Amino acid sequence: MPGVSHVTPSVQVWGSQGGVTYRDQSVPTQVFGSASSYQSLNAVYCEDGRFINQSDDDSRRRVAVIGSSVVSELEIPGNPVGQHIQILGEWFKIICVAETRGELFGFDQDDFVLIPFTTAKSILGDRSWRTNVTISMSVDDVNQLTQVKRYITSVLRRAHGIKDGDPNDFQINSADQMLETFGSIIGGTTLVLGGIVGISLLVGGIGIMNIMLVSVTERTREIGIQKALGATKFDILLQFLIEAVFLCLLGGLVGLILGFAGGSIISSIANLPPASVPIWAIALSFGFSALIGLIFGIIPAAKASNLDPIDALRYE
Repeated sequence: MPGVSHVTPSVQVWGSQGGVTYRDQSVPTQVFGSASSYQSLNAVYCEDGRFINQSDDDSRRRVAVIGSSVVSELEIPGNPVGQHIQILGEWFKIICVAETRGELFGFDQDDFVLIPFTTAKSILGDRSWRTNVTISMSVDDVNQLTQVKRYITSVLRRAHGIKDGDPNDFQINSADQMLETFGSIIGGTTLVLGGIVGISLLVGGIGIMNIMLVSVTERTREIGIQKALGATKFDILLQFLIEAVFLCLLGGLVGLILGFAGGSIISSIANLPPASVPIWAIALSFGFSALIGLIFGIIPAAKASNLDPIDALRYE
């Protein structure tokens, strides 16, 4: 096929979620069939043993490549290569333990069992596998992606006997589409979270302003004494602004501590990698806290600085 460097079919072995068994231990995992080309296309390499080859596929051999998570869950002792597991009542010989790849967006990339494509077809039967097959491929030049997709669409429509004007009975997805979809999700999430943060800042700022206004009222005589002793309007203004900023910075610090603690708890419960927060983000959060203190502290500070010292001293 012009413009395509690697092609590999794969099919989900439906029903395998019921369990892969080793001795008396059974665990649910993702089981699918594919060809030897799956290795180069998806960068899956063996830590022990060998990968599925063309001979395995041609002979419909009962062999399997398993991820490291499956090895751990099945508690297979020693070297798993050469031992046997059971899938849908069929015995398979382990020929490869894949290198650990870790998690991606919370998905365990090591929780899988791979068997030859033709073996999966024979287990599923002709009718079942035809409706569940996926063909993955990589292009030589990403700039030719649109042309390759157009060519593949025309080939599949002819092969499926689809008439002009009729919808496709297949779906073609590309990495750029998935990235675009992911970007849209991230953008929408960011917008929603931004709105929540904005409302929280507004409510928090109003709360700070109310606290400072109450403080000004309670400290009216104190302000009068300060002015009588020579304090200027600017001195009083600066004092209350500093207090408002300090309160906001204290709230920001508490928020950071709760955020770190909450993130760590969620990561441990969901088995996700710990989040890393850059220094600039911490500095930005404190900067916003200080800004909120300045904006919402200006009204109470101005009220305090404009108090008449005589009236303030008379205040009970």
